[in-house]
Amino acid sequence: SDIQNIYSEYPHEIKKYIVPIDVSDKDYIREWLSMPYDRKTIPEDVPIYLTDKGERVRSKSELNIANTLYKMEISYKYECSFVLMNGRTVHPDFTILDIVNRREIYWEHRGMMDDRMYLKQSVQRIKEYRKSGIYVGDNLLITEETSTLPLGTDEIEDIARHFFKQRETE
Repeated sequence: SDIQNIYSEYPHEIKKYIVPIDVSDKDYIREWLSMPYDRKTIPEDVPIYLTDKGERVRSKSELNIANTLYKMEISYKYECSFVLMNGRTVHPDFTILDIVNRREIYWEHRGMMDDRMYLKQSVQRIKEYRKSGIYVGDNLLITEETSTLPLGTDEIEDIARHFFKQRETE
């Protein structure tokens, strides 16, 4: 921790000449967030939902997830492109930085589970994820809802706390 913080305290002008062995969580997060990425385009006919962070998402549930992550200071990217092992590019709803393990975790929210075609596509995507080394409960979180069983903010907070905030304190 002390060694990580030494690098963090240097001015940017000096940092550019140093290749650190390890960096502080703060610097790691800053670097991860600064990496540009391709987002999936949201069609104009989709209602506008703006997060507290100022980004546009596709649904009320994604708005609640994004706002919860932002409020809990959990670093994420919305619909960041990812190439699967089969070469197909997907855009998981949220790519979240697991700072403790220095890895990315994907969060897919499946919001129309009472639509048969949507359900079929969702199941297919999970199969493709698994073939690419992305496993439910490890580096993939899934939330689901139907028109009669919506995702509550209490559920979102519980999941975020369990998978991210709890790990930080261990």
